[in-house]
Formats: sequence, structure tokens, C-alpha cells
Amino acid sequence: MSNDDYFYVKCLASDDEKAFVALYGKYHRKVYFSALRFIRSEETAKDITQTVFMKIWEYRRRLNPDNNFAAYLNTVCRNAIFDELKREALDDEMRNELQYTTDEAAGEDDFREKYYQLLEEAIATLPSQRRTVFEACKLKKQSYDLVARLNGISRSTVQDHIVKANKTIREYIQAKGSAFLAILFYVISQQ
Repeated sequence: MSNDDYFYVKCLASDDEKAFVALYGKYHRKVYFSALRFIRSEETAKDITQTVFMKIWEYRRRLNPDNNFAAYLNTVCRNAIFDELKREALDDEMRNELQYTTDEAAGEDDFREKYYQLLEEAIATLPSQRRTVFEACKLKKQSYDLVARLNGISRSTVQDHIVKANKTIREYIQAKGSAFLAILFYVISQQ
């Protein structure tokens, strides 16, 4: 590692924005072109570059100036590229799944009916108390605190039931339906 990198990383750990700007100036083109080589989209390569340097800033206090900064930056960049490639693959899979589902179904109502039927089946597989907690929190939109009081359990137990119910339901929908429906459930359950 160069003496400049050592100095900049050491200053960066102390929230020195000038050190961050210096590292950005030195390495941003390298990160950009590395991303562009794999992604082949200038806009996405710019986004990846921004993401990489946001992570550098976010984890600045954890950086060790004795370690090779360029190697660390390369690892962060590689991970960001892999994340983007996975996201693009998932987008393609979702588009293909949606197209297939749309083509096979008589329309949006059939698709919605299939989703809700799978959801009802999945909820029915939950243990009694977990099902009660899930239905109260997610379907009736009751607060965790209210559900805890009504069922004589702690708020953390309610949270635990919700996490486990979400996992069980998502796995059930994926096994019986499709990856797209499982992702749809995940998105809806986060609301």
C-alpha cells in the first residue's frame, strides 16, 4: 500500500472528508471501469461506483490503515458487481415468471386468486398461536403491542412469531407456487 493510502485511510477513520475525496479521486475511475467491464451499462457502472464509495464512507472507522486499501476496495467493488448481477438475474427471472404467469392465467384475477389461495394454505399450516398472531398483525393490521396484550405474551414473542410465520409462508409459497409469488409475499409482508 502506498504511503498516501496509509495516510488517507488513517485520516478517513477520523471522519476526514478531504481524505475521502482524495481516495475517491485516486480510485473512482478504476472502480467505474471494473464495473463497466462486467455490467456493460454506463449508468449502472456509475451507480456501482457510488455504492462502493458510500460503503467505504459508511465503514470508514473499521478500515485498518495497515491493510492494503486497493485490495479492500477491489473486494468491495467485486461484491457490488456480484450484487448487481444477482439483482439483474432476479429481475429477468421475475419478468419471465410474470410473463409466464400472465400468459397461463386467464388474467390478473386468476393470478391474484392463486396468490391468496397459496397464502391461505400457508397460513393454515402455522401453529395455532403463531397463526393467531400473524393474522392479527398482518391481516387485521393490529400493533405488536396490542397483540401481545391480547394474547398474554411479550412483544418480542410477537415479533418472533411474525418472523417465523413469514419464513414459513414464504417457503410454502415458493414450494407450491413460484419464486415470483414468494418474492411478492416478501415485499407485501415488509409493509
